Amino acid sequence: MPDDVSLVGYDNIPEAEYVWPPSTTVRQDFGEAGRRALELLVAQIEGEPRTGTLVAREPELVARGSSGPPP
Repeated sequence: MPDDVSLVGYDNIPEAEYVWPPSTTVRQDFGEAGRRALELLVAQIEGEPRTGTLVAREPELVARGSSGPPP
């Protein structure tokens, strides 16, 4: 399959590793996103000024058998 079409999923569900071919996916750190959201919520409740700063988290590509190399 990767010779003709590459398939990439999102969220790295556990099943992605066990299908054939194993699915390439994008993994996010949901624990870190939750911790950061809680920090921002507590700061807002405590009346701290909002900075307007964009909070971005770097996703991770988990390459498996459903994707081939770039052309």
